[in-house]
Amino acid sequence: MFREFKKNLIFLYTLSTGLILTLIVVLTFLFSLVSLENKRQSLFQNHLFTLTSRLQTDNTVTDSYLAEMETRNELIIYIEENGTPLFFPGTYETTKNRDFLLEQAGRQAEKEGIYEDSLPVSSNTLQSSVFRTKGQHHDTWLGNVLVIRTDSGYKKLILLSDESGEHFRILIMGLLFLLADCIGVFLLYLAGRRFVRRASAPLEESYQKQQDFVSAASHELRSPLAVIQANAAAITDAPLEMPRLLSVIQKECDRGSSLVKNLLLLANMDSNHLTIQKENVEIDELLLHLLELYEPVFHAKNSSLLLELPDMVLPRIKADPALCLQIFTILLDNAAAYGLENSRYPKILLKAETLQGRVSVSVVDYGAGIPEEEKGRIFDRFYRGDKSRSKKEHFGLGLSIASELARVQGARLKVEDTDGGGSTFTVEFYV
Repeated sequence: MFREFKKNLIFLYTLSTGLILTLIVVLTFLFSLVSLENKRQSLFQNHLFTLTSRLQTDNTVTDSYLAEMETRNELIIYIEENGTPLFFPGTYETTKNRDFLLEQAGRQAEKEGIYEDSLPVSSNTLQSSVFRTKGQHHDTWLGNVLVIRTDSGYKKLILLSDESGEHFRILIMGLLFLLADCIGVFLLYLAGRRFVRRASAPLEESYQKQQDFVSAASHELRSPLAVIQANAAAITDAPLEMPRLLSVIQKECDRGSSLVKNLLLLANMDSNHLTIQKENVEIDELLLHLLELYEPVFHAKNSSLLLELPDMVLPRIKADPALCLQIFTILLDNAAAYGLENSRYPKILLKAETLQGRVSVSVVDYGAGIPEEEKGRIFDRFYRGDKSRSKKEHFGLGLSIASELARVQGARLKVEDTDGGGSTFTVEFYV
């Protein structure tokens, strides 16, 4: 499911950003074309102005000057004086194509009313607009026809500039822009794939945890329901065992009810619907109350519960007393179930201390401890160190609930090794 979702998301990301990049590249390319065209027009006008000035100021124009100008600037220059062409065969392009292009230029000028015998009337010059014409070899030229009045008559100038090289340069530039666009889209694809993978990782993890949660919850609920169903059926076959069977059914009902209660609590915390009523809590009084509650429990297990408080009065913490009591109840139940196994000392230590603006409450046991590889998982839902799940009163939800209850109050629950062996669960509250 997530694989197809990620593929579609990567495709949409690449498509949308790629279209934006392509639009930017196209606009940049068009802007470059306009800039090149303006530059080409400006350069052509400069050549035209240079030749016009030379014709107006000099009586003679040498062939070497015209040849150099043609070759260096890819031009065709045709000059005639009083109807007589200047004897200059040209050095750029072939003579055949040259004559054809000059004829084409003459026709373009005639379209604007400039004929062979046209002379300036109201000014010293008669000039056509800048036009484009095509040669015989799919070449394109920029041209202009100019007639200049002189003392002895007139001079006619036809100037053509070869644009074929510019077309090739535009093609190369277009290919470079296309290549840049393709590389950009590919890089966007790689970035999108990395972004989508990182963004969807929490979703996949959350979905997997949800699946595991549903699977584990179903498994835990199946067990009491199966026992209830079996004992209910046995009552009919063995009516004399009814009191014992009803007692078993009651225990399993209580167990199922406890599980459902824990699941509802986790659901409320996940949906941020848990009601929190913070007030100033005197932590030492709360711990004394816990001592009274759990001393009989540990005494029944041939062990003891000790309370260690600092000499100075503990500062009050801003927390929900009911939720704090539930956190410490879970930790003490967990210690009673697992902390006394293989214990060096048959006792559990409940202690509190202040450190750097924090009040920490610890439940310390001296048992077998928690393997290092399991410390990162003990706060997961339905995780149990008891692989056989022989202790049916525990569902593997206690520590995850305690951790969440601490988090929603702005506190933190952590676990460390006890010096010499065992585990220490600590809840840190900020004063």
